[in-house]
Amino acid sequence: MLAAASSFLNRSAIGQSYTFVSQSGSQTPPAGSSKSVATVPTFHVGLWRVQHAVHKTTGRHVSVWSFDKRSQDVDKLRPATRERVMEVLKTEATALSRLRHPFILEAVEPLEESRSELTFATEHILSSLALSIPSGPRSSALVDLDEIEILKGVIQVGKGLEFLHTSAKKIHSNLNLQTVLFFISLQGDWKLGGLGLTIPLTQPDGSPTRWEFPTWDSRIPHYTQRSFDFMAPEYAIDEQLDPSSDMYSLGCIIYAVHVRGNPPFKNHGSLQSLRDNAGKPLVGMEKLDPDLQALLKSLITRHPTPRPSPATLSSASVFSSLAISTLNFLERSTFASKPREEKIAFMKGLKGVLDRFSDGLKTRKILPSLLEEMKDTQLLPSILPNIFVISSSLSAQQFASLVLPGLKPLFAIKEPPQNMLTLLDNLKLLQDKTDKNVFKEQVLPLVYNALESEQPLIQEKALGCVPDLCDTIDYAEVQSVLFPRVALVFTKTNILSVKIATLKCFLSMVKTLDQTSLTQKLVPLLSKIRTRVSSSLATLDVQEAMGLKVDREAVASLVLPQLWIMSIGPLLNLSQFNRFMEVIRKLGARVEREHAQHLRDSQRIEDRSTSNVNSTPLPFSANNRALDFESLVGTKGGIATPPTAPDAVPSNSSWEDDVWGSMLGESVETKAVSVIRAPSSQSLPASPHNFSAPPVRASTPRLAAKSPIPPQSSLRTTTTLDSRPSFTIPPPPMAGPRPLSPRNLSPPSQPSKPNYNVLMQPMSPQSGSTVMSPPLGSMLSPSLSASSSGQSFNNILLPTPAQSNWGTQKTNGDWARDFDPLA
Repeated sequence: MLAAASSFLNRSAIGQSYTFVSQSGSQTPPAGSSKSVATVPTFHVGLWRVQHAVHKTTGRHVSVWSFDKRSQDVDKLRPATRERVMEVLKTEATALSRLRHPFILEAVEPLEESRSELTFATEHILSSLALSIPSGPRSSALVDLDEIEILKGVIQVGKGLEFLHTSAKKIHSNLNLQTVLFFISLQGDWKLGGLGLTIPLTQPDGSPTRWEFPTWDSRIPHYTQRSFDFMAPEYAIDEQLDPSSDMYSLGCIIYAVHVRGNPPFKNHGSLQSLRDNAGKPLVGMEKLDPDLQALLKSLITRHPTPRPSPATLSSASVFSSLAISTLNFLERSTFASKPREEKIAFMKGLKGVLDRFSDGLKTRKILPSLLEEMKDTQLLPSILPNIFVISSSLSAQQFASLVLPGLKPLFAIKEPPQNMLTLLDNLKLLQDKTDKNVFKEQVLPLVYNALESEQPLIQEKALGCVPDLCDTIDYAEVQSVLFPRVALVFTKTNILSVKIATLKCFLSMVKTLDQTSLTQKLVPLLSKIRTRVSSSLATLDVQEAMGLKVDREAVASLVLPQLWIMSIGPLLNLSQFNRFMEVIRKLGARVEREHAQHLRDSQRIEDRSTSNVNSTPLPFSANNRALDFESLVGTKGGIATPPTAPDAVPSNSSWEDDVWGSMLGESVETKAVSVIRAPSSQSLPASPHNFSAPPVRASTPRLAAKSPIPPQSSLRTTTTLDSRPSFTIPPPPMAGPRPLSPRNLSPPSQPSKPNYNVLMQPMSPQSGSTVMSPPLGSMLSPSLSASSSGQSFNNILLPTPAQSNWGTQKTNGDWARDFDPLA
């Protein structure tokens, strides 16, 4: 059956023009709905199946009503009865197309009939009253009704009945809950429907309409029969056609809504039960409001005379509360015609009574009326606060579909300024109710337009929103869009409060901006600020935060100089000056710490590089002597290499290198010295007369101690023009080691300065006298010794041996004079 219905709808004009979304969540939820479209089920009103649909071109939401002629409820009927049921359904559809009233259901598409279907479309309805009765047997919780909304709906139905009685000259005659003829629209209004059994008060010729005897057949669908539970006694008993009969039925509906859907009297389709219950007192009203009890007693009466008319219904005391009066004043049919001054006064007072209404009523009834009035920009300062109060209870999806489209055009309107101030005050709500991308594309322009305003109050309000935005929007938006706009306000404004507000924005941006922007853009901006106490202290906070993020060079060269200049401002007191000093010391300590570490790191790298260079092998000869260019390229025969002692042991004393290197005027690393060790059995007592020079580290192997050096006179030194000085060591004598003494050494040929190249020998145990070592110059290796005439080698002039009497023993004074390096 459903497949056939869908097939027909696709072939009909309505099916081709509308998209049915009752079973799909891809469409926008209907305004005022507490749930999304995907959760709003298709429901039934009597024999009608109601589906939600959206026009493919205009996007208008409608409700499509369809009836299947082949349904079991109709197929089992006799042809005459079936024809009667079809006539009632067609009359209802056509009556809705002819009648136009705010509280009568509006037909959007006329009735279409085929072999198997009856179809028409009306304005979109959210639910039926039978499905919305609090704690009712058929309640679907689609709409949660409260007392205010029920009373307001009763007034709307009364206005619909007034139009039906006075203008259409008809009696409804079928108001009841079973047929569910009250509808709740998108705007929270109650709509009057079920017009298939209306009775005209007069015939086309002007004569009164003849009364028809009421009947009830359980085999016929209830929707096409008048219910005896809601029928007025005068119609069944007195055979009268009176418009007041509809007011009796309305009273029964009010009673049933408050008593879980139960009518005041259950007649079970029996005319006799209806006659028996007529005029009986109402029961079960003890918990109802006294004013509501009085209204029900005036409507549910045996005779129509004491009943209020639809025009006087709203004057009952139960409808005199402030909440009901507020909804009546906001009625769209009358509110548009009220003067602007009354509208402004109403909107200002509305915010104080909104808490008396349920969230559903505010969303379905009040919010749509407010959104319609937003076309008048002069009313916006009074309307917007109420809209944001209602929006706080909306879901993000509802806010995006209901409120945001109406607010978006206001983001660029700068006059009156109160509009933008109200929008900025509720920027957090806008951000919470919108998606991140939607907020960036549609809401952030509000802040940008406010920053460009000529009103300082608006600029200051917009700047106050920036710190929160920096924590929520992405880095690129802050870096490329928000920061330049705030900087532009900073450079142009002359208002101190706005200037301070921009500094607070900069403080919040420091953690977001990169070092380049801080150094190249923000620091120059801060340098232009004039010295005032409030602005300088705000600048100090920015400089402190920025000084902890930029590099030390920027702190030392840009930040600290500005702080020093500002710290000596004439308007600062002692505590404020101390605050500047605290920041200056803090940033200065950072510069000192980081730069010292930088220098230590640089020195470490430099030392490591030098060590690597010195450890690189150079073109040295076998005895570690540097080669000259001619020897390196092979034009000479090379350098003579002295014999290597097998047991030479190098010294490990760096002090020796320093002392003897300085005395020789040569670098220990580049000038190798061969030193002959004395026998280990000999020792020299420590005394001023017995000075024993520490051994010099030799780069070349030393001669073994068991190969004594002959006297200086026996050393034959040969020097040629083509070769370097060298000497030949004669073979040692066979008689064993011979101790060296001044008597064994020949004195120098010419006098000179005191000889520093002296190596002292241990004291002779036989004579007790000091045995002097030969001049150190005579013990150098041939490649490093110089001639007695002061011949230089490797650009180093070695001192000649001192003129002294080596054959005699020196006194303390003579030795000290000859050895004194300062003589």
